Amino acid sequence: MGKQGRREYLRAIYQRYQKASRSAKGAILNEFCASTGYHRKHAIRLLNGPPPERRPARARQPRRPTYSREVVSVKFSKLGLTFSLSAADFAKGLQPGSKRRGVAFRTGLQA
Repeated sequence: MGKQGRREYLRAIYQRYQKASRSAKGAILNEFCASTGYHRKHAIRLLNGPPPERRPARARQPRRPTYSREVVSVKFSKLGLTFSLSAADFAKGLQPGSKRRGVAFRTGLQA
């Protein structure tokens, strides 16, 4: 049984479990565990928890844009800033801005 099937089965059996007597709950729980493959304790938590409802799918966050070295240098020069790579990132050949740790930002002052 797939994930979707287990959710549907939980929705179908939830109300019956809530209204059942203590002895009937044991039988329903045994049936639920046998058909879904859940451990008994997990099944109890699902059946005693909040009612299963359809949750809306979460919207994925778009990726942040990746800028080339030329674009970064133009933007920094317009702001009057300079940028430099650390020695480790320069040796690895990483583009500036690809990792925050490796990029050192300075104002227009030259050191």
